[in-house]
Amino acid sequence: MFIRSILAVFFAVGVLLATEPEPSVFPDYELEWSEEINETTAKPAEKLIYLNLEKLPEKIYVGQIFPVTLKVTSLERERPFEIRVEDGENVEIVQEPEKIEPKAISRIRYFFKATGKYIRLPDFIAYYVDEPQREYRIEGSGIQAVRLNPPKDFSNVLAQNMELVNYQASTYTNDSNVLALQLRIEYGNYGDFRLQNSSNQGIDSYSGDLNDTTLYYYAVYPAGLEQLSFSYFNLQKNRYEKFHIPIIVKRSSVSTQSNLDPQASEFTKFKIAATGFLILLWLVLWALRRSWIYPLLIILAAGYLITYLIPLKSVCIKPESRLYLLPTAQSTPFMTLYERTYAKKMNGNESYTKIQLPNNTIGWIKNEDLCSN
Repeated sequence: MFIRSILAVFFAVGVLLATEPEPSVFPDYELEWSEEINETTAKPAEKLIYLNLEKLPEKIYVGQIFPVTLKVTSLERERPFEIRVEDGENVEIVQEPEKIEPKAISRIRYFFKATGKYIRLPDFIAYYVDEPQREYRIEGSGIQAVRLNPPKDFSNVLAQNMELVNYQASTYTNDSNVLALQLRIEYGNYGDFRLQNSSNQGIDSYSGDLNDTTLYYYAVYPAGLEQLSFSYFNLQKNRYEKFHIPIIVKRSSVSTQSNLDPQASEFTKFKIAATGFLILLWLVLWALRRSWIYPLLIILAAGYLITYLIPLKSVCIKPESRLYLLPTAQSTPFMTLYERTYAKKMNGNESYTKIQLPNNTIGWIKNEDLCSN
């Protein structure tokens, strides 16, 4: 009986072993494939640079230059990185950093100019120099700018402050004067500066930076204009401020553009007429009194008169030469002489010659543009 029970157990085990299916490789394949997928999806790329926009302006006017501060947090503080700016609407970059030093936290300042009412700041993209294909981005914010309703004499400048440092009015042609302005502008769109009703104007030169810019500007006006007014928008005071400039033509050797036409000066004409009158008077007195002093006075007066009556020396100017308002390297040319031209030489220095063209226009020409003969 006992032996029969043991045989029954072995028989049952044998049946189970005979009926178990053969192992398949497909489940093992599915398991390995799933583990591979889980391994790749469970380990995303680590973020190494974080970008944030700080200190966005609360109010912006169309035409205004405004700052934007970008905070960059780099987990690899000694690894050099760069910033790229792209897209954006109704804004243009005025100033961006020339070089970014690698460190853990950087605050980078950009200056933009609002060119329209509805503004979208550009996107800022950071990347390590040695891994440019891996980018970290922050999208630009939307800002609505306010459009000004300026007065007629508005100069198009919006600035933290603007000062009139100096000005000079001088003869330009027989029927016009040139007004030279020296302005000091703090955080302003100085490149948009314009004066109303001028026949010829422009930036002669500028120096400094956006924080403190010295602007030299010229404008030509009719000789009869006695006063010029213009305004700008003060961003600190949130109001327009005006300048009133009396146009008084000065003829002094101190100014680079003054004393341009000495023969046209009213005072010079008076001196010539007075000298001529004295010569005639002394001739009459000499005829009546026959004193030796009168011929001497006549000779001296005649020599003085000749210095004003001798015509100016003529110079030859090469074709395609440019005429400048001031004899400086930064001066802006306001006229191009496309043909060979002859002009009167009025003054000069080592690099420039002051000339008067046949149409009485006065300016400075580079000495290298004078004909050799």
